[in-house]
Amino acid sequence: MKKVILIPIILLFFSAYQPIFSQTAQDQKVLEELIEEIAASSDEELDYAQLFDDLLPYMEEPLNLNVATRDQLEQFQFLNDFQIEAIFEYRENAGSMSTIYELQLLSDFTMKDILRILPFVTVAPSGETQPLNLKRALKYGRSNLFLRTQFVLQEQKGYTAISDAELEKKPNARYMGDRFKQYTRYKFQFKDRIKFGFTAEKDPGEEFFKGTQKQGFDYYTAHLELNRIWKFKTIVVGDYQVKFGQGLVMSSGLGGKKSSYVMNINRKYRGLKKYSSTDENKFMRGTGATVRLGDFDITGFVSYKNIDGNVTSLDSLSDTDIPTEVSSFQITGMHRKPNEYADRKVISEFVSGGNLLWNYKKIKIGGSFIAHKFGAELNKNTKPYSQFDFQGNSNMNFSVDYQAALHNFFFFGEEAMSQNGSLAILNGVLVKLAPQISLSALHRHYQVGYQAYYGSAFAEGSRSQNEKGLYLGAEIHPIRNWTISTYFDTYKFPWLRFSATSPSAGNDFFIETAYNTSRYLNMYVRFKQETKFENTSGDITGVNTLDAVTKRQFRYHTSYSLSRTVKMKSRIEFTRYNKGIQEAEHGFVLYQDVAYTPQTFPLTLNFRLAFFDAPYNARIYAYENDILYGFSIPAYSSRGLRTYMTLKYTIIENRVDMWLRYAQFHYVDKQTIGSSLDKIDGPNKSEIKIQFRIKF
Repeated sequence: MKKVILIPIILLFFSAYQPIFSQTAQDQKVLEELIEEIAASSDEELDYAQLFDDLLPYMEEPLNLNVATRDQLEQFQFLNDFQIEAIFEYRENAGSMSTIYELQLLSDFTMKDILRILPFVTVAPSGETQPLNLKRALKYGRSNLFLRTQFVLQEQKGYTAISDAELEKKPNARYMGDRFKQYTRYKFQFKDRIKFGFTAEKDPGEEFFKGTQKQGFDYYTAHLELNRIWKFKTIVVGDYQVKFGQGLVMSSGLGGKKSSYVMNINRKYRGLKKYSSTDENKFMRGTGATVRLGDFDITGFVSYKNIDGNVTSLDSLSDTDIPTEVSSFQITGMHRKPNEYADRKVISEFVSGGNLLWNYKKIKIGGSFIAHKFGAELNKNTKPYSQFDFQGNSNMNFSVDYQAALHNFFFFGEEAMSQNGSLAILNGVLVKLAPQISLSALHRHYQVGYQAYYGSAFAEGSRSQNEKGLYLGAEIHPIRNWTISTYFDTYKFPWLRFSATSPSAGNDFFIETAYNTSRYLNMYVRFKQETKFENTSGDITGVNTLDAVTKRQFRYHTSYSLSRTVKMKSRIEFTRYNKGIQEAEHGFVLYQDVAYTPQTFPLTLNFRLAFFDAPYNARIYAYENDILYGFSIPAYSSRGLRTYMTLKYTIIENRVDMWLRYAQFHYVDKQTIGSSLDKIDGPNKSEIKIQFRIKF
């Protein structure tokens, strides 16, 4: 522990010999703050590493707004459809921009919007796209190598000593590997034309270069993405993602969920995209391509990989233990114990599909198809609420989607069907009533029998199934520097759910008032209420009864700069959880962040001190600053203190960077943390992360 504390002090001495902190590091700080803003605004866990991948190249080589395509602008998740349309209309009516500050002439852009986009865009004379030259790409492309390790300092039960005799009796009583999580990533990129790389990861408890993992890491992924080559818009080889329409048949990545960005409910940036994340399940492995022929984009792809499953039956006529039936697909990606490793990659998955998209001015109409084929029958032990879930070894989905801009209206939607004939329908509209007032509306109707394994559309539930709902949102700019964002979402679940043994309903209400003067002072006040119906706790009547479950959250957040080197963030958040006639539960979090970015040496430091007191049902999630491509949004639950320090030090300018992060939960109301093999004896749980980046 003393060594860990000494590292930052030693690095401070070395920093005196380094050149002035680069503008690139300052710009990257802007990107980190933007992702924190998106994370704080979202109701779901998102792949923020993908957002880094989308935006970081534009910080190194800004996008020219005079030639930017719609696909490129749609990668900026903070832009809504009206803002993207405004840029194209301005170019069409006024010609090329002469300066970036012409964005102030667009009524759809506030000063905060302009400050957000500035680090990623530029204005330059229009020029023709040059043919891809491999020699030039290899010379001017950028390579990054990341090496990371992280571990929990306290001893967890799964790593404690056990006798061989006891382990032989209970082989799953301990983890097979050590407590370290190992991560290696390499990426090469030439503008947005060539993207190549690989990622390797070992989770805590998994073996490493021994035993079950003699090949090293438990998980490997690699990709190659080529863009704008001859008639090909995109070619992907290796691991990749696919997104069509509004996500009813195929979707991955960011966008299209409830957040404080109340106008950003339309799924954007469709098509094929490389995959480099660490989710070991929801990706394609194979090849795909999109060909652009006039106004048409034609996409096709094929994928084959092995996935995890709980095998319940084997082929009795085979000598190779081929599974014929599984009770579930395993999606944790953890292979720490013999029983977990037994489920590893036991089922084959073949996926193929395609999309035809017609682009005509401000109209897009697309048709999608996807087919799955698994190497074993999925035969779930169904409950009444899950009897309509997918069973068998094959499925197909079809859909038609559209987007159309018409004056101050923007329409979008998708209508989909699964192999069993069940439907999923989503339609929405964005309306600009005046430069200061925008409205959004979205209606969805997902039948209980609709099945889409890779689908992920706008929904209250985790799947696009068994839900009907109507979402209404509004964004108002009443006076300069002030923004009011609000939405109301009402929904019904026509069939049973895991927590409700009869049809149920619910609604969400959200309102936020934000005051933004500049990068130096921003604040907002937010209130959110969610109401659902769940089974009555401890019901002994035998009658299916439901109780209203309401969770209210109130947050005040402010960020302010004391100087060019010191930025502060303060937040206080309260929650109230109530179920039926039970006594309400209350929680709160109060934290103070300090970010220190010296101008004269290459060091950045982020520190948080948080006090929390929140029972589990009233728990609070809060985004934390982390190392690059590492993200932390823990639940603040129980009673105690949370502290962390994230340090970034540039060892060699534009060549080698190092991150060090220390984080700790200290609980004052319990002496054990976690359960089962993750159990810690004591009130503290501490984690250390160390990462190096080498650029060449």
